[in-house]
Amino acid sequence: MVSTIRVGIIGGSGFDRSDILSNRIEHEIVDTPYGRPSDNLVSGIINGVQCVLCFRHGRQHSFNPTNYRANLWALKQLGVNLVLATTAVGSLSQDFPRGTLVIFGIEFVLFFCVINFHQSFDYNLDNFIDMTKHRPNTFYDHEIGHLQGVMHMSMHPPYDRELRQLLIQSCAETPNVGYKDKSTVVVIEGPNFSTYAENKVFISWGCTTIGMTQTPETILAKELGLPYASLGIVTDDICWKEDGLFI
Repeated sequence: MVSTIRVGIIGGSGFDRSDILSNRIEHEIVDTPYGRPSDNLVSGIINGVQCVLCFRHGRQHSFNPTNYRANLWALKQLGVNLVLATTAVGSLSQDFPRGTLVIFGIEFVLFFCVINFHQSFDYNLDNFIDMTKHRPNTFYDHEIGHLQGVMHMSMHPPYDRELRQLLIQSCAETPNVGYKDKSTVVVIEGPNFSTYAENKVFISWGCTTIGMTQTPETILAKELGLPYASLGIVTDDICWKEDGLFI
C-alpha cells in the first residue's frame, strides 16, 4: 500500500542517484515563477512511501549558487507535503568526527521512513545562525508573478519538531547508528571556506558545525508551509585547531 504522504527529499553534495526509487518518473520542470530548479525532479516509491528527489546542486554538482526558491517551488508543485534534506558540513567540535559515512554514501537516516540503513554518523540539526549575504530569502519580493505582500516568518523553531522527533526515534531504534540529536550550524555564503579567525568566532557562539546550504532553504520551506527537517553529514574538519587540521 502506498502512503498518502509525499516526501520531498533534497539531496546535497554527493547525492546524485535516483535508483533508490521504484516506479521512477522524471519531471522536466522548465520554469517556475522564480526561475529553473537545479535539475529535473524525480518521483517514485521507496518502501511504499511516495517521494520526490530534488538535487540541490544538480546531479553533477554543477550549480552555484543554488536557486533555492525554484527548487522548493517545484517540489510544492509536485504535491510534496513535507521536506527532508541532507547537507554536507564541516566540524567545529571534537564531538563531531568526520568520515564515518563513506560506505553508505546516500543510504542514511534521511530515509528513516522508507529504507533500512546500517552504519552512519549524523547530527539532527536543531538551530542555525545565518551568515549568508547575497541570497534571496523570501518568496515575497514584490516582483511581478511572485507572491505578493510581506511575510514576517517566525523562525522558532527553525526545524519542524515532529519531523525531528521522528528522525531521533528512528536513529535510536536502528542498530549500529551513532547520532547527535542537537547541533547549531552556522551557514556561510561560500563558495570559499571560512578562515581560522572566523571559525574561532563561530565556536565562541556555540556553533558545532558549519555549512553553506541550510539558509535560505529552511526559511523558504516555512514560507510555503512545508514541514522541514535536515540531517547533516560531517565530511571534514574545518581549520580551527591549534595543530592545524584542515579540510
